Amino acid sequence: MRITTVPALLACGAMLSAGALLAACGSGSAASQPTGAARAGGTPDANTMAIVECYRAHGDPSFPDPVYDPGDGRWHFAISPGTAPASTQQACQHLFPSANPSPPVPQAQFQQLVRLAECIRQHGVPSWPDPDPDGAFGLPPSLQTKTPAFEQAARACQRYMPSGGLSVYATS
Repeated sequence: MRITTVPALLACGAMLSAGALLAACGSGSAASQPTGAARAGGTPDANTMAIVECYRAHGDPSFPDPVYDPGDGRWHFAISPGTAPASTQQACQHLFPSANPSPPVPQAQFQQLVRLAECIRQHGVPSWPDPDPDGAFGLPPSLQTKTPAFEQAARACQRYMPSGGLSVYATS
């Protein structure tokens, strides 16, 4: 995956801002944390709950309920579906939307993620990437989130952290 510079991301974000502001739901690939729009009753959408129920029925009975993030107005899986047993993932793969790519995150949220990336780089992890348009961070094998340097940078940059946590995925 190619990491784009902040100015390029800002230019791209400006072009997409009108559509991004309308995007209140959607998800990245199965490797990222899928989300669903909150309905009037304050419950996760049917697709998100179908995935949770499928995971529970196919080998991961303790898969947790989704959590609502008031910061972005969306429901997120409490843990990544990619952490479930491979047989569970395979049994439920048909429930993940793949034909329709997700819209990018809202512009304000994206800008906060860009500030987070800048902050992490300034606080000891100079190779931390910018977020992709879905708001996830593609990490090469050399970057890990369970290191003292990252943990220290995360504490220093807590004000920019999304309440639903970071969405990260491995790159090659």
